Amino acid sequence: MNTRCLYIPIIVSLLMLCCVTSHASSEKIKLTTYFQNNSPPKYIESNQSYTGICVDIINEINARLDSSDIAIHNPDQITVPVKRIMKYLELNREIDLFVGAAKTQARMDNIGNYSTALYAIKGTFAKRKTNDFVFRDRESLNGLTIGVLRGSSTVEVMNSIVGVNVVQTNTIEQSLKMLAADRVDLVYYHDLGLLWQINSLNLSSLISMVDEHEYLEQGFQYILYNKNVPKGAITKVDQVILSMHVDGSIDKILKKYQ
Repeated sequence: MNTRCLYIPIIVSLLMLCCVTSHASSEKIKLTTYFQNNSPPKYIESNQSYTGICVDIINEINARLDSSDIAIHNPDQITVPVKRIMKYLELNREIDLFVGAAKTQARMDNIGNYSTALYAIKGTFAKRKTNDFVFRDRESLNGLTIGVLRGSSTVEVMNSIVGVNVVQTNTIEQSLKMLAADRVDLVYYHDLGLLWQINSLNLSSLISMVDEHEYLEQGFQYILYNKNVPKGAITKVDQVILSMHVDGSIDKILKKYQ
């Protein structure tokens, strides 16, 4: 599937959204977020400062928003596991939103609202180069042990497949090191994150991505808001995201980390 085609209904719906007048707040709205730990290239820590796809997106959104009206911030540069982030959002504690969330039914039911799509991802596998595994369908995973990131949507996907032994780890780095040591058969995660981690860990001589295949997941990353965030604020951020798609800013950010 051409992922660019997936953006067409988003652009159309947001163009319609831009025609709707929203109620502006007279007070500045500060929306607090945390960064996800151990999740490059979404969030990359270096010498106690942060870059990455989602950090760059946050910075660009803030640059385009009226600073006197609304801002997304992580004032103390706090990083936590994604599972804890989701719990904070569900309980309406500490943070208002998270940038870089997959859309699942459970999150839609229990947490709150999603933004328009930020960028496309595909769920795929990493394997040892000595493993001749080929993904054909769900049955080809029967009896295999697969590493996934605890708290991520990949857990839900792998748990839905009969016969898969799911091993949850705190980081994808941990999963890949288990794969290199032959403690799991495969690692399942999104394509951008897997490729980045394999290269940054210097594991490319031992581990490779599974060849192009029919994907179990193919969708987008979003901003996920808790239920207390005003709809007007979400609308304003959505309009900024639209402008970033139209002028190619998000594509430029993605290319930096490929």
